Amino acid sequence: MRKSERLPRGALDRETVVAAALAIADREGLSGVTMARVAHALGGSPMSLYRHLHDKQELLDAVADLALSESPRIAQDRRPWRVRLEEFALESRRNALRHPALIEIHLENSVRGPGAAAVGLDVIALLQEAGFDEDSSIRGFMVLRNHLLGAMAWEISRFRGGGAEFAHQVDDTFVHENTPADSPLRRLGEVLTTDPEAQFMFGIRCLLDGFESELRRIKRRARQEQ
Repeated sequence: MRKSERLPRGALDRETVVAAALAIADREGLSGVTMARVAHALGGSPMSLYRHLHDKQELLDAVADLALSESPRIAQDRRPWRVRLEEFALESRRNALRHPALIEIHLENSVRGPGAAAVGLDVIALLQEAGFDEDSSIRGFMVLRNHLLGAMAWEISRFRGGGAEFAHQVDDTFVHENTPADSPLRRLGEVLTTDPEAQFMFGIRCLLDGFESELRRIKRRARQEQ
């Protein structure tokens, strides 16, 4: 925000502060988010922020909640559970690309806001609706969460410079002078940059294949115990 655009005295509120912090985090990374930096962007003093947030951790929790609020919750309808989880994963990816700070916050901090809790409860409830018991639903949520975070951390960190830069990084990592000309490793950059969303969904579908296999075991064991 330019000096001429600074907010008038007393105009700050919690929503404005959190939105400014999210914009900084998306643009500059999490290291750019400090109370002083956010206050400067809004034309106020760091002390003015503490009227709305107790500390930086509360600010980061609020930033994560704001970013999460832009991703739709799991649909409450009669479609198969797997379809709804795939939809949720795809929308989560798109939201992470809009707000790369969200992934960084999750990786470096314990996110304690209500938005993060709601996501976990939604996934656990859907898995229980599908037939998983509570323990398996909790484990399933953590597996899905960890896969989403890992996949998006990898994609965001590699694609910040665009597909061409990503392909170059892949070649530097996997392709060397002694790599055979017909090695599939020479095609990694080509395949993975053509459609990164397809690569992401390939991983999600493989993961949910495992969920379905586990669900069949759970149901088979339940029938045997009757």
